[in-house]
Amino acid sequence: MPSVQRAQQEYQKSGAVVLAVSIDGQGGQAVRPFLAEHKYTLSAALDPDMQVARALGVRVTPWTVIIDRSGAVVAGGYGPIDLLSPAFRNYVKALAARPPV
Repeated sequence: MPSVQRAQQEYQKSGAVVLAVSIDGQGGQAVRPFLAEHKYTLSAALDPDMQVARALGVRVTPWTVIIDRSGAVVAGGYGPIDLLSPAFRNYVKALAARPPV
């Protein structure tokens, strides 16, 4: 989560959104205290029934999904990812440069 928080802070300058999605069955009851305790400021959507996760094909966590400005899922996968690596930054820049469809 610390890397996700740093990525959110970095990418918000360019208009990209980094959103955490919690599939914890307790919903906000579990998520809000966790975010506050760790001083995370990133947005966290709640998906306790896993409706969004299922729609995106998420089966295990952590799962990363990249959605372009048109709302299309353009990439995704399981496992840790360095959201601030040069390769990922270049990928985000390239997506941001494309006009929305």
